[in-house]
Amino acid sequence: MVQIVYLDADGTLFHHEGYIPKSAFEAIRKAQEKGIKIVLCTGRQLVEIYGDMKKIDYDAVIAGAGGTVLVKEELLFDGRFSQEELERLRQYLERFRIPAVYESREGVFGDRYTKNAMKERLDLVCAGMSEKERKEHGMNLFYESVEQMDMEKIMQRPVSKISFLQTEKPYSEIYEDLHDAFDLIRATFAPLGPESGEIGCRGISKAAGMEIVEKYFGIDRQDTAAIGDGENDLCMFEHAGVAIAMGNAPDRVKEKAGWVTTGIDQDGIFNAFEHLGLF
Repeated sequence: MVQIVYLDADGTLFHHEGYIPKSAFEAIRKAQEKGIKIVLCTGRQLVEIYGDMKKIDYDAVIAGAGGTVLVKEELLFDGRFSQEELERLRQYLERFRIPAVYESREGVFGDRYTKNAMKERLDLVCAGMSEKERKEHGMNLFYESVEQMDMEKIMQRPVSKISFLQTEKPYSEIYEDLHDAFDLIRATFAPLGPESGEIGCRGISKAAGMEIVEKYFGIDRQDTAAIGDGENDLCMFEHAGVAIAMGNAPDRVKEKAGWVTTGIDQDGIFNAFEHLGLF
């Protein structure tokens, strides 16, 4: 019997245009009334949980792809890169002129070069939109959440993940250069570009965060379900008792799921909860 549902954010719960479907709110409300625990399990940092995502009273939050685990106001885990790891990444990203956002539970930071690159992506992604649509778009919300800061000060922050934008250097080459010491996946936030990606601490993952949550609540992993749409959700699928992919997920993600629900715009979360018998 499912007692915990882990929900990815972008592309699963939260549409990149900046909203959560009404049917998803309804499904979560009904499930929580039955005593089901709802856990947001996202690559986003705590400060990036905003807008519609703040309207849900989660039983726990796994943020930064496992870098931060929070149950209500209780911090259970706070992971980060070592100073040596962070310096290696800084040098690499600057060498190849790769704009990158340095993320921590304290905030998300980028230097002037990164902010300018994000503005260019924003203009590209939101071309032709109305001012209201642009303001509410996920890329604009992300852009506004990134605090511009000198790299010297960024290096003093407890960084747990780095997201890099698409550049002339392909993701495959970045992966080959860095995967010896770090966990890399393609970015799950589409507006950053198909060659964008995320760099995480080795050993820190959504699945590791799930283990912490389950231990805290005293619930067996077999009594959990995970719903996601991206590559960084595959470890969730492997860990959870039930794995459900969104209809808008790429085929390589759907193939790893036990069941595929409809897309985010077709009541995907509601249909998944109904399939699980949560209400």
